[in-house]
Amino acid sequence: MKGIILAAGMGTRLLPLTSRQPKCLVNVAGKPMMAYQLDSLRAAGIEECTIVVGHMSQSVRNCFGSNYRGVRLSYVENADYDTTNNLCSLWQARIEFNDDVLLLESDLVFDDQLICELIRVDDPNVAVADRFRPGMDGSVIVADGGAVKALVLKSEQSHGFDYNSALKTVNIYRLSNETLIETILPEMERFLAEGRTDQYYESVFASLIGSNRMDMSVMETGNMNWAEIDTLEDLREAENMLRTANVGNIFNWPVRTPLVK
Repeated sequence: MKGIILAAGMGTRLLPLTSRQPKCLVNVAGKPMMAYQLDSLRAAGIEECTIVVGHMSQSVRNCFGSNYRGVRLSYVENADYDTTNNLCSLWQARIEFNDDVLLLESDLVFDDQLICELIRVDDPNVAVADRFRPGMDGSVIVADGGAVKALVLKSEQSHGFDYNSALKTVNIYRLSNETLIETILPEMERFLAEGRTDQYYESVFASLIGSNRMDMSVMETGNMNWAEIDTLEDLREAENMLRTANVGNIFNWPVRTPLVK
């Protein structure tokens, strides 16, 4: 099993912090936000991770190098990061679809235990999700008996959408090698052939689940902490959460200044 982290975006909602550094290197309570993810992979025994870079890509390479505390790192680049969405970023990583994959987005911080629990789940394809609460935003899951019945993107949540039983996606997925190669990859190729480069990779998942071509189960976060950081307010809330919960050894990071491309 290997990790794939999508880190190509520009992070414009975190300006001015992202004016001279990529979003994934923004400091969160003591260390770059992507370091939390790499530490979590390391804690779960994952030895290999590919990072999809784009905006200020060299800064990410300079910061983390080819080995992060025993996790071997490789990089692929989405050169069109400023005109495409993360579907194209995942497409760039398709050469890594030779093993089961833990797919993460680079703007997350969470308990190390979350990944440890995820790799213990028996099901081949798993979405990590939390109970939907006021203030949450983005894609949601409708589940029944632990199985995903629908993945509903924000753009498809019409007025009056029933959030009472909805689960918020955490943007962490476990995907089997077989599903990646036989199901997800062909659907991604179809989307891109149709010019849908502005889509999220979750649009592909939603299409496959909705047409009963892909099974996916849910692992709920329960009492495990997590946060997605898109805005300055998100950053403040995440730092408060981390300091309270002491997630991921938040102060165990050497002070360094990333080099800007």
